[in-house]
Amino acid sequence: MPLFFPFRRPGALLLWVGLPLLGQAQAPAPPDSLDRRLAAAPDSARLRLLLADAAALRQSDPERALRRATDARRLARQQHRSPQEADAALLQGRICTALGQASEAATHLHAAQRLAAAAHDTLRLASAYLVLGTTYKNLQQYGPSLDYARQARYYFDRAVRQGQPAARRGVAVSYNNSGTVYLEQQKYPLAAADFQQALRRGRALGDSGVVVLALYNLGAVALQRKQPQAAHQYYRQTLAIDQAQGNVQGQAESWLNLGDALLQLKRYREVEQAYGQALRLARQLQARPLIRVVYDGYASLYEATGQYKDAVRWRTRFQELNDSLFQAETAEQVTEMRTKYETEQKEAQNRLLQKQQQLQQAQLRAQRQLARRRTTQLLAGLAVTALLGAVGWLLYTRNRLRQQLALEQQRQQLERQRAAAVLEAEENERRRIGSDLHDGIGQLLSAAKLNLHALDQQMGPQLNGRQELLNNAVAVVDESFREVRNISHNLMPNALLRRGLAAAVRDFLGKLPSDNGLRIEVQAFGLDDIRLDATVESVLFRVIQELVQNIIKHAQATEVTLQLVRNDDELTVTVEDNGVGFDAQALGPEAGIGLRNVLTRMAYLGGHTHFDAAPGRGTTVTLEVPLAATVR
Repeated sequence: MPLFFPFRRPGALLLWVGLPLLGQAQAPAPPDSLDRRLAAAPDSARLRLLLADAAALRQSDPERALRRATDARRLARQQHRSPQEADAALLQGRICTALGQASEAATHLHAAQRLAAAAHDTLRLASAYLVLGTTYKNLQQYGPSLDYARQARYYFDRAVRQGQPAARRGVAVSYNNSGTVYLEQQKYPLAAADFQQALRRGRALGDSGVVVLALYNLGAVALQRKQPQAAHQYYRQTLAIDQAQGNVQGQAESWLNLGDALLQLKRYREVEQAYGQALRLARQLQARPLIRVVYDGYASLYEATGQYKDAVRWRTRFQELNDSLFQAETAEQVTEMRTKYETEQKEAQNRLLQKQQQLQQAQLRAQRQLARRRTTQLLAGLAVTALLGAVGWLLYTRNRLRQQLALEQQRQQLERQRAAAVLEAEENERRRIGSDLHDGIGQLLSAAKLNLHALDQQMGPQLNGRQELLNNAVAVVDESFREVRNISHNLMPNALLRRGLAAAVRDFLGKLPSDNGLRIEVQAFGLDDIRLDATVESVLFRVIQELVQNIIKHAQATEVTLQLVRNDDELTVTVEDNGVGFDAQALGPEAGIGLRNVLTRMAYLGGHTHFDAAPGRGTTVTLEVPLAATVR
């Protein structure tokens, strides 16, 4: 769900820092101080200082650290000191990995691996394999990445057996790193198994960093496998550890991940509380990227609960903050380039002070290099800005289209439900009225007829010439009874209920008056022994009734042909007459009620209606109805 991943989100890697020079670096001294110290150092201490400076600057100034590591590696090679050369190559690989230069990192790390293997240095060899696994994962070459992680684990285990207990952490880290490779490949059982190993070993070591990261990654696996209850339990543990350590950043991320798990569990009130805690802590830290992720979480929550107004409000906040962060990032890049330029200027000046004999040439070379760098950096900054702007606009447009599509689908669903309700209510009302006519008025007319016959028998000769009036009354009651019976059967045709659509159509057409000169031919194919879904039969019967009534009222036709043809997945009904026809192009919002009813009923069935008509040449109406799961 979130588009931004903070520092310790699921799927993160750990790099083992067991070697002394790769341990927790001291805060770096100012660049000028480092340069003066290095210039004044004797040759015997220069290599050690270069390695120490590279390790110290790795986080704060990686490019400067890379130059220091390169100088250290060159000096170590000159002094034939293989362990220090391996350390320098390993540092180069780690720095290039952090800078996103995966190919260059792989080159340096393979060199470190070869140097450590030649010296039979187990710990350095394990470290090289571990970082190689990370580098090839970044290159999305998962097979080699897993092989290197396993090699690292093997050599860390060997280092432990050789009496180096610090290597135990490397074993735990290697399990975590191989687990992240499986996670990216969506091999969730394998990923979970490796993360469980990292968790067990981290707990045995009492290393909270390994434990928390393993729990985060196990939570990620659980969410991907749609196991939100397990993810919830893992994130509760990370939250407890972060709270015990007073890690506000970790607490904010744990609350956010808890919210993601609760959202899958549909515990929406608790989701809102979790995101609220994450938002409060993120604002306390002024961690705007993390705040952005929380905004996105709120939008997803309210979309899931159907609160679209609130979802749009939080989505707008997310987009505004996203745009703000993009602008801030662009400004930060510009500032970074300016600082980098100023730093490089100072370094050039320091080099000029150290090499007074080549002052003029060094100045010209430095100016040309700076001009090229500035041009390249400016062009790269413009390209990155344009690319990020395009990506941001595409994401915004895609999100907006997705929301519009969801609203349109919801509107169409409501339209279908409304049409279904109207048609169902109409059919129920027809059946009720038909039943009332048949059982109510029909019975009353039968009773009236019986009473009239009884009166005839009782009065007999006393009618005094009024027998004809009594006979007329009986005839009127008979005619009324037949009319009520016909209306009742039209409203609730027994043939449709008992024998299906084809029989009901024939029965209906057979009862039409024969004195109007209209000849009707009915043809049915594929419907003799098969019943359709009751709703399909009922709706189509009403549509055919409407079309035939329109022909009788308006077409002035003498011949009508009606065909019903059932195929495997479709029923086609064709009604053709030789009447006066009409202009089919004029059909639209002003079409008659009958034709609108036909179109509405066919839309309810998911079918199509085609009119082929022109004034003076008759009319052909074709109805096409899909039969998916409707035949019984």
